[in-house]
Amino acid sequence: MSRIKVVIDPELQPIMGRYMEIRREEQDQLEAALAARDPESVRQLGHKLKGTGASFGFDVLTEWGAAIEMAGRDGDLDRAAEVAAEVRRFIDNVDIVYGQ
Repeated sequence: MSRIKVVIDPELQPIMGRYMEIRREEQDQLEAALAARDPESVRQLGHKLKGTGASFGFDVLTEWGAAIEMAGRDGDLDRAAEVAAEVRRFIDNVDIVYGQ
């Protein structure tokens, strides 16, 4: 997959490293919850992702988080896994550029 360039507000630069570290940790937790077939944990992790994405300049993470949250709530873990795979690809391939 090719790299994904995202332009972020330069004011977020000091905290972006930690933000991405947390996203990776939560992605690992999400994948574990999916493997354990735990819809409530999937829902909660989707909710967290939905709540932070747009605040940090990642609207797509907010959209995917909402989809994961809904899928967890509905018990549709196959759908949650599909979206989680998109999140993983994004996290693993994003290049953050700080600009206006």
